[in-house]
Amino acid sequence: MAETFATPCAETALGAQGAHPILSVRQIEKVYGSRDSITHAINDISFDVMPGEFVGIMGPSGSGKTTLLNCVATIDTATSGHILVDGRDITTLRSRALARFRRDDLGFIFQDSNLLDTLTGFENIALALTIKGERTSSVRAKVEQVAAVLGVSEVLGKYPRQMSGGQRQRVAAARAMVTDPKLVLADEPTGSLDSRSASVMLDTLSMMNKRLGATIMMVTHDSFAASFANRILFIKDGAVFNEVLKGGLSRAEFFNRIMEVVTFLGGDVRDAC
Repeated sequence: MAETFATPCAETALGAQGAHPILSVRQIEKVYGSRDSITHAINDISFDVMPGEFVGIMGPSGSGKTTLLNCVATIDTATSGHILVDGRDITTLRSRALARFRRDDLGFIFQDSNLLDTLTGFENIALALTIKGERTSSVRAKVEQVAAVLGVSEVLGKYPRQMSGGQRQRVAAARAMVTDPKLVLADEPTGSLDSRSASVMLDTLSMMNKRLGATIMMVTHDSFAASFANRILFIKDGAVFNEVLKGGLSRAEFFNRIMEVVTFLGGDVRDAC
């Protein structure tokens, strides 16, 4: 097992790429409870994500990975430490600045697509641009461009109820990408999909990363889904337990590396969450 693991280090990606990270997490902690009963959901986590990386976050149930994602998403607030996105410390932002940050710099893909039932696929994607204040004249071209790349052009005129689960998730992915965010956060994006739709969704995420240059941080319980990423951070007891890099490995080889860590943590594929 020992030779399989990369040493967890906040500077690993930075040193390898020689560029400035798009996301820097520095010694963040998230503490719940009172003086008599304190729980460290996140315990001194530090790492970097470079532009164009696709990073997966895995770990046992209750490890703190969802809390970590929520802190980066500013849905939750870290008790201490700093989170920088493109060099900007988002832990210091006030409410209005936070709203602008979420609108302009982040894209979200959730386990459920969270599309609005009363809007068509086109309107759901365009809504992200409208909220951002995009000129009406440029909205259609941007929506059609990202829809073509992600393979959902044929459902732009349909309502969510008329789409398959995979189509809804791909429309959600298009909505996340249409504003050209600095960072896309994916929370169990295949969790509610059947195996065929999940595979299509994972291909979509890979396409977003490779063809659209999206920087993605994905929380997943599924080792197969994780194998589509370039790097996996394993979280245990609120801390970074291990890191596995894909490097020149095939996806099958990378999957086997991930499974070795999952086995070491004492769970099977579906327990690695």
